[in-house]
Amino acid sequence: MKNKIFALAMIFCSFAFAQDFDDWGSFSDDTDGFGGGSSPSITFSGEGELQGRMYLDKPEYEGQKDSDYDSVSDFPVTATPSAKLGINFSGSNVDADVQLKFDESAIKDYPQDVIDELTIRGYFGKLKLEAGKMKVIWGKGDKLHVLDNFNADDYTDFIVPEYIDRRLSTPMFRALYSFEKNDLRLEGIWTPYMEKDRFATDGIWTPASYTELKNSITEIAPSWATSGTAAGLMAAAQFDQDDLYPDTQKLKYTQAGLRLTGTFGSFDWGASYYYGHYKQPSADLSATILSGKTAMPSLDYDWKQTFGLEAATVLGRFNLRGEFAYNLTDDVAGDNPWVHNNSIAWLAGFDVDIPVNNININIQETGTYIFKGDKIDDAEGFSSYGVMKSALKSYDVDYDKNGYTNNKLVVNITDSWMNDKIAPEVTALWGIERGDLVVQPKIAYKPNGNLTLTLSGMYIHCKDEDSEFYEWKDNSFINVGVNCKF
Repeated sequence: MKNKIFALAMIFCSFAFAQDFDDWGSFSDDTDGFGGGSSPSITFSGEGELQGRMYLDKPEYEGQKDSDYDSVSDFPVTATPSAKLGINFSGSNVDADVQLKFDESAIKDYPQDVIDELTIRGYFGKLKLEAGKMKVIWGKGDKLHVLDNFNADDYTDFIVPEYIDRRLSTPMFRALYSFEKNDLRLEGIWTPYMEKDRFATDGIWTPASYTELKNSITEIAPSWATSGTAAGLMAAAQFDQDDLYPDTQKLKYTQAGLRLTGTFGSFDWGASYYYGHYKQPSADLSATILSGKTAMPSLDYDWKQTFGLEAATVLGRFNLRGEFAYNLTDDVAGDNPWVHNNSIAWLAGFDVDIPVNNININIQETGTYIFKGDKIDDAEGFSSYGVMKSALKSYDVDYDKNGYTNNKLVVNITDSWMNDKIAPEVTALWGIERGDLVVQPKIAYKPNGNLTLTLSGMYIHCKDEDSEFYEWKDNSFINVGVNCKF
């Protein structure tokens, strides 16, 4: 029992891959044009989609045996219908967009997601003001970002959806001012609260952190009832694991930031500042260690400031891009195991068109480095926790058996045939230190401008149990999709 409780630190701190990289779905930056329509108009758009998926490995989390999957017909399948509706109003100095989303998750579990985005814009010369439930992208990277902090991610379907589709819109206010020279633009954003990263709570994409927490509560909560006190009985009867997660819809979790971008010749540059919080919780086990098995960990979303630089340019046939972030936290000394240390994150890459058919190759490397990761060994005062410092280090929110750097290489290759009617694509991600390999092949057929048929899949390989995606190593699949736009 005690080991299980102590393991909660590793459970909550190890599932941090989502902070380190983003999905490769979108190959476009955030671009805004100032202005408005000359006369009021309302337009509608929409799409319907059906995705069918067959998993190729047995779901070990359910304790299935190999004999249960003797033929293809025995493998699990899913079918996911969805629809989107867009409404746009454009006037002389104001416009508004509403994007509605209808799928099983939004209707049953997260009704707030039905309004995927809602943006109202006002134009006042060189100043544009926006407000609504929005998604905003910061950074020059394609498919990957280390400066895009305002929106959280939805990982209930792992990293399968397109990048922009995986982002969770957030209520925010945004102001943009365009200067005369060098395409200089100043941008400011404020959100009254923060959306946190979302994970599956059942099924094969459920993180081990959630499952272990649920199991620990099942074992620990009954012990409160044996305390013989009315408070203990009440706590045991009413406690739910979600009570451990802080409510981020409070002013305490406000977010704000400034971004200045410009152009110098063929060189696009930017500098930014973000004030907010990490989107995944850290676990404080001090009470657990001191009081034993009857204490629950304390979870919180660590405060941070991010100072960022970004750049993009063209060099010959190569489109170059990069981002750099310095993350400042409350644990500058690095000796608090329950709070994130300071860190840096980076992204560097390029894309190039190959003179063979319509092939484009996009290569990017992204990584993080945690400062003072070894300071827990030198920390004073931890003997009171009743554990050796070497053991305490393994509970550190930043601890990883593979070290304090985490680099990933992502390669995307696209092509098109028959006047863009057939578009093959393959994306591969390699975790350099941890030995993960994720491959996503895809081929799309577009018989006309409104209908798209896709055949895609995902293959996940892990070097060993210390790999970042080890808990999903048996989740490879084949996917068939139909999308119709109108």
